[in-house]
Amino acid sequence: MILRWLVRSLCTTPTELRVVLKGMRAYREHGLTIGDERNETWRFDRRITCNIRLSLLTGLLLLHADNPQVFAAGWLALPLATLLAMARLAGALR
Repeated sequence: MILRWLVRSLCTTPTELRVVLKGMRAYREHGLTIGDERNETWRFDRRITCNIRLSLLTGLLLLHADNPQVFAAGWLALPLATLLAMARLAGALR
């Protein structure tokens, strides 16, 4: 449900969704190539690297594909870290 919400809120057009999915597919194929076949200068599509929303979505989807446990733990750890940082700035924690 969270992934569906992320995709719907961060991709405003079907073209952006296609760009993200193509970038993810290309990244996964790049990781599967071995040895001399791998192109070291490979990068994401320029539309992904220049757009904060698309790069955030691509990173979150790749993180979920590679390690779902880390992705799930991040949803718990991020609000806690934000709360601790705000308490530290307020002077409650030293």
